[in-house]
Amino acid sequence: MGPTVGARRADPLSGRARSERAGRRTLLRAGGRGPLLHEETGARVTDGETGHDEPSFAEGSSVEDEERRRRRHERNEEHRRKVRRRRRRKRILVVTAVALATLLVLGVVWFWWTFGGLERFPESVNQTGAQAPGTTILLVGSDPGVTARGRSNRVGWRDDLVRSDLVMVLHLTADRRALYVISIPGEAVLDVPGVGPGTLSDAATAGGPRLVARTVEETTGVRLDRMAVLDLNAFREIVDVLDGVVVQVPREACGLPAGPRRFDGQAALDYIALQPCLPRRDLDRVERQQSLVKALMRGAVDGGKITHPLAVSGMLRATAGHLALEQGFSYPEMLGTLWSMRHLRTGNTTFLTVPVAAKPFARQDGNDYVLLDQQADDALWAALREDRLTEYLALHDDAQVLR
Repeated sequence: MGPTVGARRADPLSGRARSERAGRRTLLRAGGRGPLLHEETGARVTDGETGHDEPSFAEGSSVEDEERRRRRHERNEEHRRKVRRRRRRKRILVVTAVALATLLVLGVVWFWWTFGGLERFPESVNQTGAQAPGTTILLVGSDPGVTARGRSNRVGWRDDLVRSDLVMVLHLTADRRALYVISIPGEAVLDVPGVGPGTLSDAATAGGPRLVARTVEETTGVRLDRMAVLDLNAFREIVDVLDGVVVQVPREACGLPAGPRRFDGQAALDYIALQPCLPRRDLDRVERQQSLVKALMRGAVDGGKITHPLAVSGMLRATAGHLALEQGFSYPEMLGTLWSMRHLRTGNTTFLTVPVAAKPFARQDGNDYVLLDQQADDALWAALREDRLTEYLALHDDAQVLR
């Protein structure tokens, strides 16, 4: 018979099941962190009394929270490290930029302070003659006996050129391992183009630096690479920067015996001045000029002064303040030329004088002149053109070489 309509539906759970459900213990954790408590009595329940073998939900949640906190801490630390690295890089960049800017400013100031007195004159070389191997430079200097008073900063080189008494042809060999300094007496008679026989002073008066350069190029047959004009008062300042130099006096003259002699700046200037007591006049002056330049090389290069920045700066400034270069002779080219001479010492630098006639001295209209030996000069200049000066000296024992 089917169920009676409206009758109460029987509980699907048995009485025992209902009893177990009613008596089931519920675990509570005070605030989610305290010990497990019985739902009805509130007594503390151990893990064994729960009747479950699996880990509680509260324990799993605590482990996960701890893991999240650890990861969050690591992320924060990594972020701080990145921030510190960025700040460190920024500080390094700022300090580097400031240091480079400071060095640049100091370099500009030093360059202006060192080379600010350098004068310029029109390009004059490369007019005629053969291009010799290596580098050939013409150096012309003024009479140190004439004071610098009244010289103009813009046209001072004109006065130095007209008063020229030092004339040196500097030849650096192609391998940059040897330097030959060939002196031409300031009073030497040369064939000045368009003028005739005369000195380089006459060439400077008639045609300026271009005629001076052309006269030397036609005399030597060598196309010059560069030309420089020097006020020899620079020697006084350079000697003082070196705290004096020891000059090997080549021969006795004017009460000064031959042999080593120490000079300060002014004494060195007086030493190379033309004096009436010099028995060979301009030829003795040429030897004295060479011996002083050699002493300067010995003191600056052989003596190690060239490695001291302050000494180098002082010598450069002393030279530049009395030096004039061609307008096309740029600063990079000038520094490159100096760099190419870094291997030079007095041991591989030779000073010699062009051969002169058997009776070298002449006088006309109250002026003294030096006569050259044309045939012997041609042999010297031919060796220069072919970069064979070493062989030339080996074959010519009578060459006027400074010992």
